[in-house]
This record gives sequence, C-alpha cells and structure tokens, in this order.
Amino acid sequence: MGKLDPDDPRPPYRQIADSLRSEIESGTLGPGAQLPALPALTSEYGVSIGTAKSALAVLRDAGLIVTRQGKGSYVRTRPESPDGEAATVVDQLRETVAELVDRVDALERKLADR
Repeated sequence: MGKLDPDDPRPPYRQIADSLRSEIESGTLGPGAQLPALPALTSEYGVSIGTAKSALAVLRDAGLIVTRQGKGSYVRTRPESPDGEAATVVDQLRETVAELVDRVDALERKLADR
C-alpha cells in the first residue's frame, strides 16, 4: 500500500482498490486477512472516508472481499470449484470494464477543460 499517484488518470478510489487487489493477488493479504480499517486507509492515502469506501466496494463487487458490519473487511476465501475459471473470466471482464469507464471519465474531464 502507499501513496496515490497524482499523474495517474485513474481516480483515487481505483488506485486504492488496485493497490489492495495487488496485495490480495500476490498473497500479501491472504484468505481471511483483515484489510485496514477505513480510518487507516484514509490516513494512509490521504483520502476521504467516501473514497476509501468506494475502493472497498470495487473489491467487494469483484468478489475479493467481504465486509462484516462493525467487524471490518476481510479477504474472501475462494473455494476451489469447476466454476473457478468462469469466475476468473468474469472478474477480468469486470476489471476491464471498470478500467474503460475510468478512461472515458478521464477523457471527458480533459475535453471539458478545453
């Protein structure tokens, strides 16, 4: 985890989500590991609670984490199943669509600034 890149066209919530996703996929945050609490994320990245919540929502929507009210967010344990390959493809498609949306948003902001 770490700092946001101000030159990165991705919005802050996406940068945070991608950073946490990398830690999950590398095994740094293994199945069952608790993610940093919202106050820790806001402090570490210098963002608002809303931005940190959006980052966690991206991971939750991708099926990478589960959030328990009052307990925090945890890396989801992925059971081995024949549907695993399909789930991986769906996750990759979701990520690709999210990246495309981010790029379109960045282009629209640049055009609006002209």
